[in-house]
Amino acid sequence: MTDPTMSPTAKSEQLLAPRSQLTGTLASLVCWAIVIVPLIVMATMIFGLVMNPDTSLANIGKIALIALGAVLLFCMIAAPHFVGQAVIHRERAMWRAALWTGIPTAGAIIFLLVVWVGSN
Repeated sequence: MTDPTMSPTAKSEQLLAPRSQLTGTLASLVCWAIVIVPLIVMATMIFGLVMNPDTSLANIGKIALIALGAVLLFCMIAAPHFVGQAVIHRERAMWRAALWTGIPTAGAIIFLLVVWVGSN
């Protein structure tokens, strides 16, 4: 009935030869060049908002900001690595991981750009 040598994933997805480590490293470095300044700005902005001495630290808004900021900063740190690995290995699951971290990263960068343009 079924051929045990051919798994369903092997039929639908052909494995491509991996790219060189240099290609993945360059893709990762390009992503880091894009992410590094917004990462620093976002961390500084969150720290400044949370440590405001005029309000209490035990505020539900500040706790939510800390949690959201931690998730966004994690995504901004992980996205360049995942993109580099996805470029090297050409696997769909790695591209999904890059997207899951890249979309919040792009959202944070767009938010920071809007705030920066709005302040000028």
